[in-house]
Amino acid sequence: MLFAALLAPAFALAPLEGGAPCATATLRSARLAGAGPAIEPPLRAVGTGLDTEHFHIEGYDYDPTDEELAEVGEIFEAVWDREIGSLGYRQPYGTDTGLFTVYIEKLGRGLYGYTDMERDGQTPYIAVNSDMSWTGTTERAALEVTAAHEFFHAIQFAYDYWEASWWMEASAVWMEERVYDANNDYLYYLGDDSWPDYVEISMTAENGWHEYGEGIWPMYLSELHGGEATLQTLWEACESADAPAVFADHFGGNDAFEAVLVDFHTRNALGYAGYEEGADWWPVYRTDLGSDSSVLPVTVAPEEYRTDYLGVNYFRLPMPEGTPSSLELAFTGGTTEAGENVRWMVSIVGTDGSTWDSATQNTRDTTTVTLGDFGTKWHEAWVLVTILSENTGVSHDAYDSARGYTKTPPEYSFTLSLGPPLEGGDTGDTASEDTAGEDTAGDTGPVDCCKGNGKGGTEEEPDCGCNSGGAGGIGVVALALAAAFSRRR
Repeated sequence: MLFAALLAPAFALAPLEGGAPCATATLRSARLAGAGPAIEPPLRAVGTGLDTEHFHIEGYDYDPTDEELAEVGEIFEAVWDREIGSLGYRQPYGTDTGLFTVYIEKLGRGLYGYTDMERDGQTPYIAVNSDMSWTGTTERAALEVTAAHEFFHAIQFAYDYWEASWWMEASAVWMEERVYDANNDYLYYLGDDSWPDYVEISMTAENGWHEYGEGIWPMYLSELHGGEATLQTLWEACESADAPAVFADHFGGNDAFEAVLVDFHTRNALGYAGYEEGADWWPVYRTDLGSDSSVLPVTVAPEEYRTDYLGVNYFRLPMPEGTPSSLELAFTGGTTEAGENVRWMVSIVGTDGSTWDSATQNTRDTTTVTLGDFGTKWHEAWVLVTILSENTGVSHDAYDSARGYTKTPPEYSFTLSLGPPLEGGDTGDTASEDTAGEDTAGDTGPVDCCKGNGKGGTEEEPDCGCNSGGAGGIGVVALALAAAFSRRR
C-alpha cells in the first residue's frame, strides 16, 4: 500500500515521538481528495487465515502464525462483544451478511493500525501492525487498544463516514478506555509535552496528534454528563449534523453548550476535578500572574500561545485570606487579521481548593466580569479566555501556537483588579443557571490547585496560596514535582 506520501502530513506537527498512531484520518482525507482509487486495498485471500464468529483474520505481506491469528481473533471478538453487544452500537456495514476482515500487516514503527474501505467503497476493513514491540507496552496490550480504537472507527463509518476526524479520533481514544480500562494507553496523550501543554489549540484541530489528546472531551462528557450512553446519542446525531453543532443541540443550545465548556475548562484547570483517572494526567499549561493579590491591578496582553477556536488560555493568581473583596476583569478582544470580529468567552473562577464558582461573559469587543467572595471563601483565582467563533483567521490544523507561524489567533488584553465585596451575598456569577456554580470535586478529593507545569510563566513557581481545606499539604508536594520538570516547550 502507498502510505509514505499520504502519512507524511500526519507526522509533521506532532510533538510526540512517532507521530499519529492511527492512519484512518489520513486515508479518509486522501479519499475525499480523490486519491482513494490510488490506494489499493488488499483483496481477501479466500481460504487462508482464520475465521471467528464475526471476523476473518489473515496476513497481508506477512505470514502470521496460528497463534498470532488466534490472538487477534480473540481480541477482536472481545471488542465486538463490548462495543456492539454491551454498548449497543451499530454493526459495521457488511457484517450482517459476512465477516469483518482484519489484516495483520507490516506497518513499521510508529503506526498501530488503520481502518479503510475495501474496493467497493462501502465495506470497512482494519489493518493492525504485525510488530508492536516498539510501543512501550506489551504487544498484547497494544493490540487490544488498537482493536478497540480501529473497530470503533468502522462503527463510526456506519453513522457518518465524513464526520470530522478530530471527533472520530477523540471518541475512538475514549472507546479504548471503555473496552480496556486497565491498559490506559491514552495516558500518552495526556502526559508531558502533549495535549495538556497545548490547551490553546482548537478543540477541532486535526494535526496528527492533538485530536488524540482531545479524547479528554468525550471522557468528560461520559463521566460527568450522562454516562457511556451519551457518546452513542451524540454519534446518532452525527447522521444529520456535524460536531460541535451536535454538542450544542445535545445540551439544548449554544448558551448551554458554552456553560458546559466553561465547566470542562475549569475542571481541567483545577486538577481535573471529577474525572476517574484525572490524578494521572499532566497539569494544563497556565500563566501565573504573580505570587498573590498584591500584584493587582495587573494587565495582560499575550504575545504568543493565544487561544484558538474552543481552546483556552489559563491565568492563575493565589488570593490569600484577607479583606473581603471581589475580582473585576476588564477585557478587550481584538479582531482577525482581516478585521473581522470574533466571539470571546471570558470567565473568572474562584476556588478554595475543593469547591469553586465562576462568572462568565461573552463579547465581540469589550466586557467586564466580576466575581465575589475573594479573601474569605475563595483563595485562588483563575481567568479563562476562549474563542467561540470558528473563523479565527488561522488554520486550526496548522496553528501550534508558536511564533513561527505567520498567522496567529486574534490578540486580546485584560486588566484584573480588586473591587469591593458584592452586596447581598451575590457572587457575581453572571450565568449561574448554566455553569457548574459552586460545584464540588466529588470523589476526587481536594483540588490540587498548586499543580503546575513548566511551560511558561515565571522561572520559579510562585507561592501557591492553597491554605484552606486539605489542599495545602498536597499542593506543596505537587509544587516540588512541577519545579523538577520545569521547562518551556
